[in-house]
Amino acid sequence: MKRAHAPCLLAVLLLCAAAQAAPLGTSSGRDLDALLARARARPDFAQRDAVLLCEARATTLTADGDLATRTHQVVWIATRSGLQAYADQRVPWRAGASSLAVLKLRTWRDGRWWPDAQQVSPIAVVETLPFALEHAADYADLRETMLLHDGVELPCLLETEYEIVERGGAQAGADGAWVFARRDPALVSELSLSVPSGVAVRHAERRGAPAPTVAESGAATTYTWRLEDVPALGLPLLPAPQADAPSVLWSTWPSWRDLGDALSHGFEDDALPADALPGDILLGAALRDTLAARLDRAPDDRARAQAIAHLLDEGVRHVRVDDRFWRAATRSPARTWETAYGHGRDRAALATALFRAAGLAADRLYRSRGGLPVDPDVPSAAELDGPFVEVAGSGLKAVYDPATGRLAEAPAAFAGPLWRWLDGSTQPAAGPAADTAGRFMLDLALSPADDGGWRGTGRLLTEGLLSSHDRMAGLDADARGHLAAVVASVLAGAEIVNANPATLRPDVVVYGFDLTVPAGEPDDVGRLPLTLGAPRDGLASLLPADVHLHDEARATPVLSPGALSQCVRLSLDIGDRELVRLPEPRELVNDAGRFSLTVERDGSRVRLERTLEIVGGRVEAGGWGALRGLLLEDRDPANTVILVR
Repeated sequence: MKRAHAPCLLAVLLLCAAAQAAPLGTSSGRDLDALLARARARPDFAQRDAVLLCEARATTLTADGDLATRTHQVVWIATRSGLQAYADQRVPWRAGASSLAVLKLRTWRDGRWWPDAQQVSPIAVVETLPFALEHAADYADLRETMLLHDGVELPCLLETEYEIVERGGAQAGADGAWVFARRDPALVSELSLSVPSGVAVRHAERRGAPAPTVAESGAATTYTWRLEDVPALGLPLLPAPQADAPSVLWSTWPSWRDLGDALSHGFEDDALPADALPGDILLGAALRDTLAARLDRAPDDRARAQAIAHLLDEGVRHVRVDDRFWRAATRSPARTWETAYGHGRDRAALATALFRAAGLAADRLYRSRGGLPVDPDVPSAAELDGPFVEVAGSGLKAVYDPATGRLAEAPAAFAGPLWRWLDGSTQPAAGPAADTAGRFMLDLALSPADDGGWRGTGRLLTEGLLSSHDRMAGLDADARGHLAAVVASVLAGAEIVNANPATLRPDVVVYGFDLTVPAGEPDDVGRLPLTLGAPRDGLASLLPADVHLHDEARATPVLSPGALSQCVRLSLDIGDRELVRLPEPRELVNDAGRFSLTVERDGSRVRLERTLEIVGGRVEAGGWGALRGLLLEDRDPANTVILVR
């Protein structure tokens, strides 16, 4: 990343002199001296925190089914920011199923390698147990090995190379993904994949990624994707950088069905006879009895599903750790319940068993990262988040999130590219599974109250992607609490007096209510403000977390789930009070959507309507100004404040 200030010229000259004093040499077939010379020739060399001379991964599938992944990184570092990003690396791996070999861990400074050109300092490789697993013994073979560089003094070069071999990791198939860009520019970014001859490799190149070169050598075929002079990732960084950067997706799975069968481990009990009933799932006697007691008073399938979600939250602690290391080693549902803890995958397997035991249809659902479509020709789980659990029954269609314990029925739970099974089907279906539009509308009618404040009525409508069903379908106190929070976000201090649902479905919620609003504090000249703020759980709640209105420009797209609209209406009877200020009517229409503010006055009555609509989907970086303009108009105090006296 670029620095705010260039480094000391003397430091750069010292590095150059050191580089000329002794050769860096060749490492893993790469001429480091030539790469450093190329880095120094970059026009922005003196303005960078770091430059990656080489960022490479080499994956090898052996004939006996092992999966070896070698990572090689050489990086020039000029600042503390660059040092924090690259000097100390945390490498996760499973000791029970893999081995880790550190091949190079060295620093080039003052014309030599520290601590030694051919040696890895034993004190620089520190094996740790992730803190989240301190009380989760079944996962204790997960390691996080810290790779620490000795002799660091800015500026310097750091080289890291290590290999992880997963025993049997590619027996049935393997898959992976590679993003060429990193937080800093890379002179060489490379992925290579070696497979035994005759193994078919399916791959997809996206957003300008190069096609591979293919080489045969002995009994192996090697695919190599190489890109040079790769710019740094744009800012703000996206949670899934492959949505905006060149990337490769690869797979050796023969089909999506084969991959799905492999991921079924722990979710299907092959020991059960074909005519087994859902309640026969081997959960263990104690858990079956507990489940039966919880379901005893559940009147319908929705209540059964909710009871199971509550039971999981009470009985199984979520272990926050990357569960992809165990995707082929899921524990039995009985074991997860017995230990009272589980990572996301184990909790999903237990939830699936419980839902099925309750007579519901349940199976896995995965979501694509970054909104990228699931490629039908490349069966790969490398870019899928999950598993979640899709649950269906009479009048019920929901998604259970094992990480949060939330059972969601609203359309937003099914938005985006999905990969799913349900009702025993092993053929996944890729693509959006919900209406990609959302609507939020809040109608308010106020008149003067005896205490100097306001009283009135209101109606909240939320629909589609913005449906509030999952937050308002619980107990009455929960629904009213959420409703009160939404109304108070628009009118500070507002309190709900009465509330009743008119419609309460997963796709649409309509709630009517009575409310009171305090008068607030008058300003220096006795004016009382009535401010219509931005609604909680409105349109902005579905925008990505990287949307910052203070950013005048951005280099990455904005990815929203679909077209969204938000409307706040206020009918105000001011009675005998004096109206000092009303917002001026305003409209802004551009490629990103529309903002509209209409204001009407008839005697003591005022009607104000503020509408914000965005087209949704992918808004490229060049369209950020248009989208930001709409969002700023909606937040502008000039468009939100009414003053009375």
